Amino acid sequence: MQAAALAEVAGRRSRTYWLLSRLVGESPDAALLGELAKALPEVQSGADAPLGMETDALVDAVAGLGSESAAMTELMVDWTRLFGALGERHGAPAPYESVARKLTLPGESAAAVAAIYAAAALDPARPGDGPADSLATELRFLALACYEEMQAWLADDRATAGQWIEAERQFLDDHVLQWVPQHCALLRTLAGTAFYAAVSALVGQVCLIDRDDVEELAGHAGAAVDTLR
Repeated sequence: MQAAALAEVAGRRSRTYWLLSRLVGESPDAALLGELAKALPEVQSGADAPLGMETDALVDAVAGLGSESAAMTELMVDWTRLFGALGERHGAPAPYESVARKLTLPGESAAAVAAIYAAAALDPARPGDGPADSLATELRFLALACYEEMQAWLADDRATAGQWIEAERQFLDDHVLQWVPQHCALLRTLAGTAFYAAVSALVGQVCLIDRDDVEELAGHAGAAVDTLR
């Protein structure tokens, strides 16, 4: 693949991760749902597409929302239950890596990912995200890393693009894939709305499929490179 095509792939991955980070990290409103409706056509649909079933379910859920204020209130309640870190007694386990992996030292994973963010000179944290190992923050880090990869491809800097790809691969292996797919599978069963059941399914599947895509992209970047960690 040419550098321009690889830049397009990285840009699409960045936009996908960014949108997913917003869907889990921000309470729903009309503006966010409007952005989602515009972005969904970029994701392949249909039963034969890698994310076809998940995308189709989300399209159907968005179409079924309507414009009633009651529907938006229901979404806000469900988002708070699933992503508001209320705890299992009130909805779902807090969306943090340390909680999902039942680590004996909860701050350990937050410190580990914070060190990765600092080494990469990226700051994915936003007010309200919670610890550095929150679901929204980890997804946003991948979005930013993919964006930097895109910029490297646009500059035809294969070595730097390879470094970012390796950073993405290690972050997926060491952190995201250690808990996000399983956590999202649980959220899907706990969701009180078709919308957040579909969002949860899509987040988990995107991370799994992206790991395969990263492996393929690494081949385009050439030989093994030093990581950014």
